[in-house]
Amino acid sequence: MFNILYQYLIQQKSLSLPGLGTLQLQHIPAISNFSDHIIEPPAQKVTFDDMYDSPNKNLFQYVSAQLKIEEWEAIKKINDFSFDLKNELKHGNEIIWDKVGVLKADLSGAVLLDNRTITYDYIQSVAAKRIIRTNTSHTILRGDREVSESFLQSPATGVVADVAADYRQRKKWLLWSLVFVVIALSILVIHFYTRGTGIHSLFNIQKISPKEAPAIYK
Repeated sequence: MFNILYQYLIQQKSLSLPGLGTLQLQHIPAISNFSDHIIEPPAQKVTFDDMYDSPNKNLFQYVSAQLKIEEWEAIKKINDFSFDLKNELKHGNEIIWDKVGVLKADLSGAVLLDNRTITYDYIQSVAAKRIIRTNTSHTILRGDREVSESFLQSPATGVVADVAADYRQRKKWLLWSLVFVVIALSILVIHFYTRGTGIHSLFNIQKISPKEAPAIYK
């Protein structure tokens, strides 16, 4: 029964045992192990929750199909299995479930699971040696500015590179500001040259004489 229920847990990610609790499958992502130069494969572990112990109907159908028995017999077998587990735990015994963990009861009677990590033979760790290129450099984003990679590799040269990049950026904006100022001054010079330098040259003071409208009757 242990093996059948384990297979159900792997497929359905959850297994509820009546009167005992629910086992749930939790995914563990791959981990980079730089000290050993490998990437450890993803794994799984089982967590236990004793607050919910109502089995899904699919469990009875699965056990019935695996043992080739009627569904009511499968229900009886699962109930008997859970009762035996709970009775063993009540007497202070530990239940070792292969690839799942160790079930045990504390002093208050609550059921606990000392889980095990589930790994698979078809998923192996892979080599991942870190490569550090000392003679190359590229720009990286630091805050809201792009700086050279040397800023992170060497504090002293990094500060100099950062200051130099900041200076070049400020110089670029200063150059464009100077261009706009020259254009504005050129427009003002042309304006005063053609219309004079008095204050009246800034306004449109041309006098317009309205024409007298023709008579609409004789």
